[in-house]
Amino acid sequence: MFRLIGSEGELRAASLCMLFAAGVVASRPPVAAPRRTSGRAVLRLLRPHHWVKNILVLVPTLLAHEWGIFGVARNALLAVVCFCLTASAGYIINDLIDLEVDRNHATKKRRPLVTGEVSIRAAIALVAGLAVLVVVLLPRLSFAFRICLLVYFCVTLLYSFYLKKKVLLDICTLAGLYTIRVLAGGAATGIPISEWTLAFSMFCFLGLAAVKRYAELQALSPEGELLGRGYEPSDQSTVHILGLSSMMISVLVLALYLHTPEVTALYRHSDALWLMCPVMLYWFGRIWIVAGRGGMHSDPIVFALRDRVSLLVAAIIVAIALICK
Repeated sequence: MFRLIGSEGELRAASLCMLFAAGVVASRPPVAAPRRTSGRAVLRLLRPHHWVKNILVLVPTLLAHEWGIFGVARNALLAVVCFCLTASAGYIINDLIDLEVDRNHATKKRRPLVTGEVSIRAAIALVAGLAVLVVVLLPRLSFAFRICLLVYFCVTLLYSFYLKKKVLLDICTLAGLYTIRVLAGGAATGIPISEWTLAFSMFCFLGLAAVKRYAELQALSPEGELLGRGYEPSDQSTVHILGLSSMMISVLVLALYLHTPEVTALYRHSDALWLMCPVMLYWFGRIWIVAGRGGMHSDPIVFALRDRVSLLVAAIIVAIALICK
C-alpha cells in the first residue's frame, strides 16, 4: 500500500492489499443479500467523522509556528490526507474482520457491511481504491513519513486481528496510534518532536483510549462481557483509575513544558499559557463524569465533536494560544 521502491512496488503493494482484503473474508459465512450500494452507505463505511483524529498530524507544524511556510503547510496537509485514506482502509478491513461480532453488538449491528447496504465485494474494491490513492500521493512526502504511515497501517491491522482482544494492551495500542500521527507530522515536515510533546501525547491519549473502553463497559449488564475485547464489568474501576490518572499526568507534563526556554522563545506572554492547565483539568474531569453517568459516546472524539462544552473548551485553548503569541 506504500510506495517504498518504485512503480513496480506500487502495483505489487496494491495487489497484495486486494488479495489481503479478499483473504480476510474468504472464510466468512455469506451475509444477507446486499441492497443497492448508496453513496451515504459508502460514506458511513469510510467513517469520515473519525478523520478529525488526523488533525494530530498538524501538531508539530502548529507548535513550531511554521504554518505560514508554504512548503511545510503543504506537506502537513498532504500527510493528513494520506492518513485519512489509510485510516478509512483500516476501518473497512476491521469491519470485514468483525462481521460476526458486530451482528451481536447494540450499535455496530447498524454498520453498512452488517446490514448489507455495502457488499463485501464493494468493500474490497473500496480498500483497493484507497490504496491506489495513497500510492499516488506518497512520492510527494519524505521516506520517514512513509515509514510512519506503514507502521501505523501495520499496527492497525495487528490491532484488528489480535491486540484489541488483549485487556489493557488494546488501550496502549490505541494511544500509540494517536502518537504515531504526531510523529508522522514531524516526519512529513522535517520538524523535530520534543520529548515534552511525546510525553504529553502518551499520557493524554492513553486517557482518551481508556475513556473509550470505560464507556463500552458502562453499557454492559452486571453479568455481561465486552464482545471481542475480553473485559468484564468488574474492570471498570481499573480502567477508570488508569484513564483519569493518565490525563492528570498529561496536564502536569504540560505545566512543566510551559516553563521551558522553547516556549518562552515562541510566545511573548508565555506565563499566560498556564491558563490552559485549569481549562484542560476541567475538560478531562467532565469527560469522566459524563462517562460515569453513561452519557459518553463509545468514542470520546465523536463525543467531543458533538458536545458544545468540549467545543467551547477547544476554542478557549486556541484563543489563549493566539493571545499569548
